[in-house]
Amino acid sequence: MNSGMLEAILYCLQFSRELGDEEVERISRMILEQPFSDLTTEEQYAGIEAAVAVDAWEKDLSWQPHDEPSVRNFLRRLLERLDALRPWQEPPFRSLGLSRWQEFKHGTPLAHVQLYSPAQDQMHARLRTVPEDQHRLRALVLRLRSGDEVALVAPPLPNGDDAVLMAVPPHRPAQKVIEAFLIHTGYPPGRVSPAGRRWWGRRSGGTLPPGLRD
Repeated sequence: MNSGMLEAILYCLQFSRELGDEEVERISRMILEQPFSDLTTEEQYAGIEAAVAVDAWEKDLSWQPHDEPSVRNFLRRLLERLDALRPWQEPPFRSLGLSRWQEFKHGTPLAHVQLYSPAQDQMHARLRTVPEDQHRLRALVLRLRSGDEVALVAPPLPNGDDAVLMAVPPHRPAQKVIEAFLIHTGYPPGRVSPAGRRWWGRRSGGTLPPGLRD
C-alpha cells in the first residue's frame, strides 16, 4: 500500500485533540482545495480507501494522540463526507510536476511576478530546482481551475525575487491567463506586471532568467 495519503492526513491531525465533524470538514476541504502531493481528488480519495482497506497498518503511531481505531473511523467518515461533496470541483490550482518543463521553458512569457519570501509566499515556497537544467532554474508548473496551464520560473537562489509567468502556445489571451492566475492563486495584483517591450530588462537588468530564450 502507498501510505502517502495516510501519512499526510496523520501529519495534519497530530495537534487535533478530537476527531469530530469539524476535523472531517477541515481535512475534506484541504483535499478539495489544497491537494496533497499534487494529487487529483480522485487519487487522494483512492489513497484513503486503500488505507482503510488494509487489515493492519505496519506504522508506528506512537507520535500520534489518536490510536489506530480512532484514525480508521475518522478516515471512513472522511470518505463519506467527500462522497457527499460530489461532484468535485477542480482545486483552484494543482501542481503538474516538471515532466513538461521543456515545453514551458520555450513557451511565451506572459508576466513578471515579484515574489515574496518563501515563508510568506506559497508559490515561491513551491518552486523547485529543475533537474539537470544547466542554469539551475527554479520552476512550478500549475493547472488552474480555469483550465489554463502555466509555469512560474525563477533564477536560482539567491538571485532575487523576480519570476516570470509562462504559458505554452496555443493559449488564451495573455490577460485572461494572468487574470486566472491572480484569481486562483490569490496572488496580489500589484506584484504581477503583464509582459511588454523590454519589460524584464527594466526590472532585472537586461534579460530574462538565463536559459529561457535559448
